[in-house]
Amino acid sequence: MENAIARMLDYHLAVRHYPGAVVHVEQDGKVLARAAVGRMHGEGDAPMREDALFRIASLSKAVVSVLTLMLVDEGRVALDAPAHEYLPQLAAQRLASGAAPARPVTVRDLLRHTAGVPYAGETRDPAVRARAQALGLDGRMASMTPTEFLDALVTLPLANEPGAAFRYGFATDLAGLVVERVTGQRLGDALRERLLEPLGMHDTGFTVPEAQAHRLASAFAADKAWHGFDRMFREAQARGLPMHSGGGGLVSSVDDYARFARMLANGGEAGGRRYLEPKTFAAMASDQLGAQVDGPAGYTGPGFGFGLALAVRLDWGAAAVPSPAGELTWSGVTGTGLYLRPADRWFAIHFSCNNASRLMARFEFRRAASLL
Repeated sequence: MENAIARMLDYHLAVRHYPGAVVHVEQDGKVLARAAVGRMHGEGDAPMREDALFRIASLSKAVVSVLTLMLVDEGRVALDAPAHEYLPQLAAQRLASGAAPARPVTVRDLLRHTAGVPYAGETRDPAVRARAQALGLDGRMASMTPTEFLDALVTLPLANEPGAAFRYGFATDLAGLVVERVTGQRLGDALRERLLEPLGMHDTGFTVPEAQAHRLASAFAADKAWHGFDRMFREAQARGLPMHSGGGGLVSSVDDYARFARMLANGGEAGGRRYLEPKTFAAMASDQLGAQVDGPAGYTGPGFGFGLALAVRLDWGAAAVPSPAGELTWSGVTGTGLYLRPADRWFAIHFSCNNASRLMARFEFRRAASLL
């Protein structure tokens, strides 16, 4: 394959940004680019497999957010209901001053990341960051039970008034617990029944079956942050996975995630089945922050707002990638990325095991995809 994608992949392999990658670019059902390159692991000679499994990290958020919106369509979850109606522990949340927020955190806040519950590493107050790190919310959350997680989280002050700022963190984990409370199922079971199995996403879930462990790709040994993330979920699986992390716990393959992306690129419909009502899909795919709220520039580059699952390109202009208005995107800290345009049924997926240089790799992949 001699094109911009091939040259981009050759470069990242040559400079050892990751051992290997699987990419897929498609428009209106036609595959524009497809490749599995390099090796499965940082050590060893096993070639990358097209059906390799990857820890997709925050690309889990889009899947869980869509399931939450499906429950909105069913009338079982209300977007603007206080989240504490589903998770009573959240009624105890307070601002740094000790005062109650002007209004409660809503489900909409959870889906657009304006709930004031950032990851420890994203917390701006050093004292609160130290407290969050001491609680182990970033590093041990997947081994906590939902009750332990909620009890720990509500001891931290909200980082902002609900709705007033984009602060990336545990909001989708809370949305996943809303799903569990409403359905009476573990998050993985609810996902499998309502979304994964209907879409044919048989390789996607919160565990890696022992019989499939050889398909799980990994990073170079020097990429310590990637291995730390992987270790957290390996330990959680060994402990019976007390909490299904809606914010980052899924494992998937490119073919599986392409089924999900294809449904979104088709406006929320696949195989004759509508997963999201048109009005709900339109809300998901449009900016929910407004001009008064800072957006996800640190993750996407300038020019993006955020919908109810993914970042949304607002308009042409200064940007890290050549994306048109309406393009949707998000990524995972492990080296996974998605770009998607419902307007012309186009999407591009880049899966690798790469924490250290993931932003550069993802942005260069998007620029290469624009040249196909």
